[in-house]
This record gives sequence, structure tokens and C-alpha cells, in this order.
Amino acid sequence: MKTIKKVPITPIYVERIPFMKDMEQGVCYISEKYAGAAHLCLCGCGLEVYMGLKHELFPNHWKLVKEKDGTISFIGSVGNYQFPCKSHYIISKNVANLC
Repeated sequence: MKTIKKVPITPIYVERIPFMKDMEQGVCYISEKYAGAAHLCLCGCGLEVYMGLKHELFPNHWKLVKEKDGTISFIGSVGNYQFPCKSHYIISKNVANLC
């Protein structure tokens, strides 16, 4: 997979994911209580991306990895193929590597 662009992200832990109109670009909102994460598409198109987090009830979702250095990674790539931008990226150590 060839990286075209690197986009830094800031993880923020929340109880509930905010509404799209209240989200900031480059921020990944993580709700461990409700096993979900969301951010605005990291290509810059502004559409909301929701990621269900792996849980015993949802084994096929993304796995959140809290790195020892305080950054986050997700196991599983994000493919926004249903969006007009059709972006695809991997989030690793607070950086999205767009392909």
C-alpha cells in the first residue's frame, strides 16, 4: 500500500460521540463506554466516519490500540468507498496514512 499523504490526528476520549456539526477536522473521538470512534474523513471532504470498536459482542470491528507512548492506532484500515472521495487510510500512532 503506497502512502500518498500523512495526516496527524488528535484522539479525544468522550462518553458520547458528538454530532457531526460539533466535530473538528483532525480529531478522533473515542467512546470506550459505547465501543465506538468517529472522526471527519481525513481526506478533508468533511463527511463523518464512524468506527465500531472491537468488543466481545462485535468481534469484526476495529481494534483500538493504546500505544505505550500515549498515541493510538487502529487495527483495520478505514475504507470510505461509499463516500464520493473513496478515501482509504490506516491510522497508526496518531497519524493517518492515506493511500
